[in-house]
Amino acid sequence: MDLFAGEALLALDRYEQSFPADAPDKARRTADRLAYWWRKLELDDVRLDRAGTDSEQILAKAADLSLDPNNKWGVSLQEASALAINDASIEGRPLPTKSIEDLRKDFAEAYGGRAGEPSQDSAWLAESLTRFGRASVLRDVIAESAKVRVSEPLREAADDLVRQGQQLMDNRLDLARSHERPINRRDVIARQARATSAYFAYSLGVNLTGAPLWADLALKAPALGLYMKETRDAWREHAQTVASRHDPAQAQLRSVRTNLVNTLNTPPPTTRRDTRALRNPPPPTQDR
Repeated sequence: MDLFAGEALLALDRYEQSFPADAPDKARRTADRLAYWWRKLELDDVRLDRAGTDSEQILAKAADLSLDPNNKWGVSLQEASALAINDASIEGRPLPTKSIEDLRKDFAEAYGGRAGEPSQDSAWLAESLTRFGRASVLRDVIAESAKVRVSEPLREAADDLVRQGQQLMDNRLDLARSHERPINRRDVIARQARATSAYFAYSLGVNLTGAPLWADLALKAPALGLYMKETRDAWREHAQTVASRHDPAQAQLRSVRTNLVNTLNTPPPTTRRDTRALRNPPPPTQDR
């Protein structure tokens, strides 16, 4: 749920940012776009966890603002984030700690900027909200497993989603560990030291020749250029090595995300009986 709630927010953010900063109808059009897809996908039936993750809390608030008939101004994600924090504070729930900027950064770092999301803003919003709604059905199957009887294919789909979700969390942990590992700069510093020593040794040799200033500069210029090129190459290669150490973890995350996306691109195998059971679970029994 958190994955697709977060992606829905990022898609809405990209739609919001597609307008000029001073566009007078930016907030109104953003609200209209979210409300359109929310109603079309019938997401009012989704039981949003308003005490859940940061993404779910912010998405829930953005939806409330977009669907409010008395809200003539519209919605911005900055405002939705602030109001989600305010609501959580009043109701004594865990406060959202991540802003939309944090979600953008997390998304880019997790997938290395290659998540394969649609280039069309509205398409990404529609797809992520669709998956969010379908994931909520499977989430409810898991949550109500002890209370309601659902069809075997639906239960298997829910179990598969749990396995993929666990794999996603494990891979996120692997990526976090790769960021925490200390960076070894010994090789690049040694290479820099060798280049520096060679340049100064050559310069000293030129100085000892007693050549005129113009000749001294002419002799040293190629060596200085070579020294600067070696320094630039050494640190560039080091930067590429540092960046590449995250690639395996990011590739694995992209793979797991693709599996989740593919799973939820197909509607859950829900029968009418399943739908009735999930929407109207039996009340909890009271111990006597």
